[in-house]
Amino acid sequence: MSEPITALRTPQIDANYLDEDFHGYNWDMFSSLFRIYYSHLIHSFKHEFQLFLRVLTSYNTILSSRFSATIGQQLLELKYSSSPLTLYQKCLYLLSFFFSYIYEKFLVDYRRLLPFQFIYKAISLMNFLVFLHGGKYVNLFERIAGVKTIHNHRPSLRILDYSYMKRELIWHTLNETLGTLIPFLTSLKARTLMRKYLSGTVMKRLEQTNICSVCEQSIVMPHESIGDCKHYFCYVCAYSLIQQSCPICFKTLHNIKPKEFSSE
Repeated sequence: MSEPITALRTPQIDANYLDEDFHGYNWDMFSSLFRIYYSHLIHSFKHEFQLFLRVLTSYNTILSSRFSATIGQQLLELKYSSSPLTLYQKCLYLLSFFFSYIYEKFLVDYRRLLPFQFIYKAISLMNFLVFLHGGKYVNLFERIAGVKTIHNHRPSLRILDYSYMKRELIWHTLNETLGTLIPFLTSLKARTLMRKYLSGTVMKRLEQTNICSVCEQSIVMPHESIGDCKHYFCYVCAYSLIQQSCPICFKTLHNIKPKEFSSE
């Protein structure tokens, strides 16, 4: 039987990212249960709950004899070369969770550990650089435990299909375009221009009314323009129209003044 082929670097890195994204999503769903009631529990026992969720997830995935792979590895059809993991490897995997819990819970602000934190990050960086060169052991756990990430099935040649990527690019481009245009289309000046050119005719002058010509609500502190425009506005609406066009007659408002309605 031929030796299993080590997985490519990109799937291994993607599997790690998928695992972290899953743990983050799992925590968000769990913490949302206590946002209204017992929210103090989340703040007081955040690290304990996160540890519990990670152990529970691992117990049903990589630590079980049925799957022996993380969530990210299962999605990308990967697994560890030692499947199922030995008792020593399982203990190392769980210890990584407990060390992370102890550090984040008790030691994250302990200044004397800063040199050790620097050493750990330097070792992690060196391990990642070695991984990029050799393609094995993407994290320290895999290197210490001596397990490699391999494919579930021997990879075969495939025809690349970019249709999904094209749809994603089109959707993101459309999303960014709409995100740029919508603020301009919803502005008062844009609405005025659209009303002017789409209607084709200028609306007649409004007579005495208690409806604001801008917000179309009951007028609060009625004001009007000092000039040709005789439409009525709320004070805030009129103040926002200074040096702009009236949305009804499209005449420029240079200044405003209070308006008193006749009693007739």
